[in-house]
Amino acid sequence: MIFLLGLSLFWLIIAIPSSSNGDQEVKSVLSAHNASLATNNPLPIGPAEFDVRFFFTPRPQLVDRKQIFDFVTNMLAAEALKDFKGLLPGKTMSFFDPRYPHVIIVANSLVYSPGMPRSHLFWGMARIIDHMTKTSLFIASSFALLWEGRPAGGLSITLHTPDQEHKHTGTTVLLRPPGRQQNATAASDASDFTTFEHKFHGSLLSVEDVCMGAIGALVQAAQIPYRTAEYAFVGGFVPYHAVQSWSSFGGEPVLDREMVVKGVYESTRYAIAHDDFHELNVRILEMGLVFAEGGYVRYPPLLSGLDGRVNTSTS
Repeated sequence: MIFLLGLSLFWLIIAIPSSSNGDQEVKSVLSAHNASLATNNPLPIGPAEFDVRFFFTPRPQLVDRKQIFDFVTNMLAAEALKDFKGLLPGKTMSFFDPRYPHVIIVANSLVYSPGMPRSHLFWGMARIIDHMTKTSLFIASSFALLWEGRPAGGLSITLHTPDQEHKHTGTTVLLRPPGRQQNATAASDASDFTTFEHKFHGSLLSVEDVCMGAIGALVQAAQIPYRTAEYAFVGGFVPYHAVQSWSSFGGEPVLDREMVVKGVYESTRYAIAHDDFHELNVRILEMGLVFAEGGYVRYPPLLSGLDGRVNTSTS
């Protein structure tokens, strides 16, 4: 990629600022709800050794905000089911979502083989979309990823028109949603796949709150030990107001990484598809039986006090 050639020569150094302040406040609130997977949640933006810079774009191309939110949450949900501490399988990875065929996200590794650390993909996308959101600059851009101040790789969001060929090298990843979606009103006549029931309620949030909260929760959920089953998960992205909260249904600790990831992505997808960003309750059904319940809620709530608003589950 062209932008990688200039990593050591030139970039318009614009740091993407950290947003770690306030994390302790959320941790203390979540601890009060016995969210054992979330009380020590890592920051979505990664450790202090990790940094992101973006390149000046002389002819910026605007990208649709909701499409990018949906694309990135789908991509992170797919990668969250893999080894967070592992490496991507290729030096250059091109991610495609068939719903948005004009958008490509490319991950390049400079110093790691076979590919960049998956953790860098998560931290990098969290910082990049956070930066776009805070600056209201949703444009096709290239970004340098640094580890301890040294270039380690790059991420780029590119656009192409339908008559252009996909110009990419390396490994292509075709994204599919993690789990099959089904509305609450649809007939549950299938017993061999995941289904969902949805219900909007409560306070209205912004699309930024909902989607950034989901991105933060996916970065955190990706780090759950794979075979761990717990009662609850709560995650988000300070300072955005949507908090993802999920719990086992029926008193058994059946909430694992895959179920949390499916729920987080499904709640976000459903909100975007319906262009409705009220608080959302979702039930996850496996084989026609409810296994988990949750969704996103507003934190801090508009009403005084928490009063159980962080966790939407009911027994």
